[in-house]
Formats: sequence, structure tokens, C-alpha cells
Amino acid sequence: MQQFHPILRGLAARLIPAFVLVVVASISPKAFALSTITAFGTTLNLPNSLPTGTVISRYTISLSELCGSASSCPKRFVRLWPYGGSTNERGPLIPTNVSGISTRLLMNGVPMPNATTTGVPVTSPLEVQLVRDNRTLAAGNLGGTNADPAYYYICLQSGACNSWDTGLRINLSATVRLINGTCSTPDQSVALPAMAMHKLKGVGSTGDQSGTKGFALRFNNCPPGFARVGYTLTPIGGPAPNFPGALPVAGGSTATGVAIQITGTNGTPATFKQSLPLSAYSTSTGGTYSIPMNARYIQTEATVTPGTISSMMSVLVDYQ
Repeated sequence: MQQFHPILRGLAARLIPAFVLVVVASISPKAFALSTITAFGTTLNLPNSLPTGTVISRYTISLSELCGSASSCPKRFVRLWPYGGSTNERGPLIPTNVSGISTRLLMNGVPMPNATTTGVPVTSPLEVQLVRDNRTLAAGNLGGTNADPAYYYICLQSGACNSWDTGLRINLSATVRLINGTCSTPDQSVALPAMAMHKLKGVGSTGDQSGTKGFALRFNNCPPGFARVGYTLTPIGGPAPNFPGALPVAGGSTATGVAIQITGTNGTPATFKQSLPLSAYSTSTGGTYSIPMNARYIQTEATVTPGTISSMMSVLVDYQ
């Protein structure tokens, strides 16, 4: 009987590189008849301990909202207006009116600087992000300070988006509230029991219950006050096997042809890289919560060789 000794570890960190801001001042009337989208809504509830670089929130704008097409848009030019004011800044990260929060616009997945001469064809939905910057985090309202409070112009023509131009302006709107504390998600290791190789019957086989180990995602001491608490499971390491819920095989593993699969207690493979709601969370009381899950073997190749295998994933908690 061959023995496998997988290990799961939970991590909770989300940092992004800092951006250097180069200020380029210019004056524009900024009062044109463009289509308008307002991002982020009415209220954002944030932990007061968010680390610098955290992506606080994301807002997606479809291609149909941008240009009426579901596939791609012609070349677009971007103008950035920090504070929703009347002067431009190079970006791509520009400050909002809430201390500690900046914003950036991703076009084709790339943060966009202020562009007056170089247009970009758009092939995927836009994403507006709010990012924790190095200013002191404070409560406040994201709304712009100018008579036209847009933070972004996206136009067909270069320059300052003229009154005859076709395009989109993006306003930011939300009242930011700070909440004292976050949920804690302790690291943990899960050791699967040994399982005989002959119980794996072919690619996609998971053997029997002898190779399954239960564990729980733990969310301890969550404070009250958030409208929603969510969590994202992310595989750590190289490319994951082409099976739902399967984790990449970590370096140092000696078994081949097999991986570790994460599932719910009903056997449904886990969903990765998507924020899922912590449904039991109570905004009025907070509390400590757990989500039961299973880890098991899954055969990924026609031939399995004996040995040990380990995998890792992170648990990232988000708040609204």
C-alpha cells in the first residue's frame, strides 16, 4: 500500500505593486454631452486596517455599455481626472476624494495612463478599481469635486474629449464607512490518509472515501457592520490540472499522475478565483463561522506512480 501525504495551507494576503504618480496639469472645460456611468453605488464598508495596495472594490463596464458592441470597440482615448476635478494627471493610479483610496481604470486588463495621442482598441470589459493608497484611511464620499464630477473620459478622439465627440464618462459614487476589525483566517495544514493506488480506476477517478479528509475554512471574530463578507479560494503554485477544484502539485512531491481536489461536503468541486458569500455572516452581530469542505485525491494521468504529494491554496476575505 502506497502512502500519500498532502498538505493544504491557508494564506490571506493581497498586495499589489505601488505606482509612481507623475502629475501633468492641464485645464479643460470638462462639460460635454457624453454618456455617463456611475460606479460603486451608495455605501462601501471597509476594514480600517486595510494594507496599502489592497484592491478594495471592482466595477465592471461591458463593451455594450462602452460602444454598443459585444465583441470589441474601435480605438479609444482615455483622460484621467483625479478627485473628479478639472485637471489631468498621468496616472494610472489617481487619488479620490476619500483619503487613503485611489482609483485606476483597466482597459484590456491593463491599468491605463492619461492618453492624449495614443488610442487603444478595446476587446474586453473595462474595470474600475478602488485601491488602498498610502494616505491615512478615512471615511468620506468618492464623488467628484468639479461641476462635472467624472474621474474618467473614454472618447473616440484624442485630446480633451470635445463636445462633438462620442464617448463615456465615469463618475464614482459611494459613502465610505470604516469598521474596526476584520475576520481572522488561521493557517492550517490538512493531512489526507494514505490510499492504495489500485483504488484509482482511471483519469478523473477519485477512489473511495478512504482517501478523503474533511476540514473547515474558519472565519474567526468577524466584526459586525459589513453588508457582505466574501471569500476567494486561490490555488498556489504552477498551472492547476484540468479538473475543477484540483490544485497544482507543489515542488518536492514525488507521486505522479495524481493531484489534490478540494470539494464541498457533497462532493461538488470547489470554485476558485471567484468571491463567494460567507452566507452565515450577520451584519448586526458578527461572529465566528466555518465552512466544511473535503480534500481528496484525483487521478490526472493514465499512469500513477506512488509517492507523496502536496498542494496549497490561499483564502482571501473581502468586505463590503
